[in-house]
Amino acid sequence: MVGRIGWRGVGLAVAMTASAVSARAQTPSPVSPTAPIATQAQAAWSRVRQALTPSQQAYQVRNFIIAATAEQGRRPEMVVDARDVASGRAVRLDDPILLQRPQALEVTVTMDGRFYTFRPLSRASLEPLLTP
Repeated sequence: MVGRIGWRGVGLAVAMTASAVSARAQTPSPVSPTAPIATQAQAAWSRVRQALTPSQQAYQVRNFIIAATAEQGRRPEMVVDARDVASGRAVRLDDPILLQRPQALEVTVTMDGRFYTFRPLSRASLEPLLTP
């Protein structure tokens, strides 16, 4: 059957493949300025996780909330869950340990079916998530 396609068929297949590759090359990358806002919120969250100091992390948490607000046109509804890293037990949001020893916790923020997890470096990183 391959012999029956002929050179025209092969040329057409090559042309179609080249146009598909060309179309993919023109697609904007997720980090471009025209990226969807959801991608901007996810990028903001990655900066939360990469922060090295408590003040940087608190700043990046606020930036994440700003990006998520821009995505929805209002402050998004977020569910915050905290767990003690050593024991794995859930920590209530009104438990004093949440603000006294935030470094001992792992916090997960659930928003629009997406999960964002981080280890807070200070209580300043949690305050934007816990205030209405």
